[in-house]
Amino acid sequence: MGTDEELMGQLASKNQVALEDIHNRYHSLLFSVALRITGDRGSAEEILQDTFFQLWRKASQFDAARGSLVGWLLTMVRYRAISRMRGKSDHFCSESPCGADVSLPSSAGSTALEQEIARELVSAALASLSSVQRDAIRLAYFSGLTAEEISLRTKTPLGTTKSRLRSALQGMKKALSNPGLSVSGERTQPSATLVDILVTEQLLSRPLRQRFPHREKESLQVLAHVVATSPERLTDAFLQMALDLCSAGTAGLSFLETDAEGKQVFRWTNLAGELKKYVGGTTPRNFSPCGVTLDRNSPQLFAYPGRYFPYFNDVETPIVEGLVIPFRVADTEGTLWIASHEEGILFDAEDARIMTVLTEFASCAFHFNRSISASPAPL
Repeated sequence: MGTDEELMGQLASKNQVALEDIHNRYHSLLFSVALRITGDRGSAEEILQDTFFQLWRKASQFDAARGSLVGWLLTMVRYRAISRMRGKSDHFCSESPCGADVSLPSSAGSTALEQEIARELVSAALASLSSVQRDAIRLAYFSGLTAEEISLRTKTPLGTTKSRLRSALQGMKKALSNPGLSVSGERTQPSATLVDILVTEQLLSRPLRQRFPHREKESLQVLAHVVATSPERLTDAFLQMALDLCSAGTAGLSFLETDAEGKQVFRWTNLAGELKKYVGGTTPRNFSPCGVTLDRNSPQLFAYPGRYFPYFNDVETPIVEGLVIPFRVADTEGTLWIASHEEGILFDAEDARIMTVLTEFASCAFHFNRSISASPAPL
């Protein structure tokens, strides 16, 4: 059997052998999805028959540039199954919802045992997601809700809902293509490497977002005023400034410390924005974006860090990108970082420059405050 693209090229020429090969490759996985939605084996089989009939008729419409074949097939099966459950007329859809697809293993057979294994693999991939990502996937793919409907039901901003769906689909795609994923859902290795998620070089190639130059100057003036009049507000003002100037969803400070077990960790001492509730959390010194940044001693950009650092998948709002800057105050090491939670907000070289300036200013301000606190009271 050839690749999906080769088989679809043959199928467009009405090659029946190509249709049989595609059926053998994906039947059990598509059946698993149809059965899970309908709960009826007879209905699931009818949906698959109709799906492959439409595939035969519409093969020439397949465009590999828009997504994978299995994503196309999954969309057809999902819409037919939901349509049957809702009692609506069936329809053909050639584009995956949310603009993403889930590439499932291509070695599935058609026996009952293999179908059960396929269902377990899908369940394991779901289990690898955070709880909010699983809920979004189930509402979208097994209840048929749109992103807008999910946003209303979960009382979550629409942009966050769309981001959760995209990151969840990408996570499942990585999980199902990862040989380290067991049927029980446990991983023996990350779904990506550090090289995959470390995209610092993209800072220089991205077009710069439009900004208002006077805002940076005004922000530094505000910080200077806070240092002079309300030093206890310095950290909060500093992080809010990072959010505003870089259009980030979360800003945080992480400082290196030794935990009760003698291990070095970064503690999220201060947070502002969407992940504020996680203040006090920790990440390992030798397995974290903060650790990578200190080792390289320069700003670093991470794309979907949960692909390599799995503990990020447990946070309520997915992290699309993280920009991390080294931050030192006297002999204390740490990082300042900002995170984006929406696909449309990506950081650029100007964000790295602004954050570096703010970090240097704040480092001096923190050092000054410490010096004043440690000085003896005047006589």
